Amino acid sequence: MTRARLSLMVMMLPLALANVAAADLSGKWTIDGDVQGNPVNMTCDVTQAADASIAGKCLLNGSEQTELEGTAKDASFKFSFTVQGYTLTYTGTLTGDTISGDIEVAGATGKFSGKRG
Repeated sequence: MTRARLSLMVMMLPLALANVAAADLSGKWTIDGDVQGNPVNMTCDVTQAADASIAGKCLLNGSEQTELEGTAKDASFKFSFTVQGYTLTYTGTLTGDTISGDIEVAGATGKFSGKRG
């Protein structure tokens, strides 16, 4: 490999790494879910730090305030929060301004979807 070609590859590395950075989940979200017939609906205000950590405040089922924490990697994310002694864990993917995935709480599972805006 020539020195010029190697130099070009080294210069392109930051651009390649930028493309694998975590998708940004920052914003206001409306998230609707269900765990075995129990609705889990919330509105959230989420922020995402440079290290891809996620934090936010949510209003659960229109009445209970909770705070979430999590991480993002590429287009995937995972966050959780505890309410009434139960920890709900959301694992999903981001596509544009929509999210979808799975909810797990106390061994039970369900699905969710959400929209930013």
